Amino acid sequence: MQTQLSRKTLASYSAVSLPLAAMAMPMAVYLPPFYAEAHGMDLSTVGLVFTLARLWDVFTDPVMGMVIDRFQTRWGRRKHWVAIAIPILMLAVWMVFMPDGDSVSALYLGFWLLFLYVGFTMLGIAHQSWGAELAVSYDDRSRLFGWREIFVLAGMILVLALPALVEWMDAGGQVEKVASMGWFCLILFPVTVLPTLLFVPDRRSTSQDNLVWSEALRIIVTNRTLWRLLLVDFAVNFGSTASGTLYLFLATYVFELPQYASAALLAYFLASFAAMPLWLKIAYRFGKDTTIRIALVYGLIAKAALFVLAEPGNTALMWTYTILYGIAFGAGPTLLRSMMADIIDMDELHSGRRRAGVFFALLTTTNKLGSAVAVGVSFAIVESVFGFAPGPDNSQSALDGLLITYCLTAAAGMLAAYVPLLKYPLDKQRHEEIRMELAGREAA
Repeated sequence: MQTQLSRKTLASYSAVSLPLAAMAMPMAVYLPPFYAEAHGMDLSTVGLVFTLARLWDVFTDPVMGMVIDRFQTRWGRRKHWVAIAIPILMLAVWMVFMPDGDSVSALYLGFWLLFLYVGFTMLGIAHQSWGAELAVSYDDRSRLFGWREIFVLAGMILVLALPALVEWMDAGGQVEKVASMGWFCLILFPVTVLPTLLFVPDRRSTSQDNLVWSEALRIIVTNRTLWRLLLVDFAVNFGSTASGTLYLFLATYVFELPQYASAALLAYFLASFAAMPLWLKIAYRFGKDTTIRIALVYGLIAKAALFVLAEPGNTALMWTYTILYGIAFGAGPTLLRSMMADIIDMDELHSGRRRAGVFFALLTTTNKLGSAVAVGVSFAIVESVFGFAPGPDNSQSALDGLLITYCLTAAAGMLAAYVPLLKYPLDKQRHEEIRMELAGREAA
């Protein structure tokens, strides 16, 4: 695939995704169990706090997207927002990943999660909308966001290596594992943002790209293709987060192999990393929506096999399932962002405005909302319905309920994501027509 972007630009743009992903992954997988076990909070309370913090983003993300689209500087449209977000994230990581045990409460966790999500939203929206303006063709965008996803997976892999190393060295428990991940992010945020700010071009806009509230609401209500993509994104993130949040419990209490939990998660993301070129090739050949559907069906098969075969002490099965299921992980995040960039072109053709910030804010909202609802729902089900609680005193029915919840919540998300992708209207041919019309308008 040919692209106007050099590898230096692609790598520099993607660099900041590494610590951002390294921070986001423990938020879904390690932090909820960390605050429940190491700090004694109830599972339902932890799930509620994480859910409410994410729900707040339903209101803040669109506002942030409008602000990012509206205010530019002499450095461009996106670059300054990336720079502002880094110190916010570093402070929040310090408070959330390395809390003073005497200060921890539901209020403490909720406040600093909100603060962290503000920085996460600012950086994520600015960075993704920047990418939509760097690459313009259907396949080039898949390549750009594929590079970004490779750095995302690299961040997850590297940060997961830390708790695995702590386990291997017998150097501590949950507190030390979470703190090591926090320090990893604190070091890498300033280091990786420099190439992004120095080497990636960012242009000022000459058009009126800002959006009023009534117009923003009209976009959300009337753009059916946008709704489809947002529903897919919500469902994909619901399913993947439900799996990630319960995985450590699955490894510890269903498979009874806690010593391999972090290493297996590391293998999961290594498999995702290795499979990314394959998903991109499939997308180039068959289209982005078809590729996501293939990945969803593959994931459903893996969940069904686990549900039937899971048993205590089966090391080979746990590793095999984790690696095979990990292959499907990278397809959705990469291609959904590329598809959103295509929708932005379609909207620009109809409206005459370029408002990538608002559209990626909506995608960020459904991403966070799907993850938040997954944490709240999965924790509530295993605790309230099946009576599961972290610790050795669980009945067999509680452990069976944990396995049922792990498999069925993820399967429900994958099924819900599949339906809106049927007969998806914005394929490669239609997007090329849109780009030609936009090019003709610019020439005129």
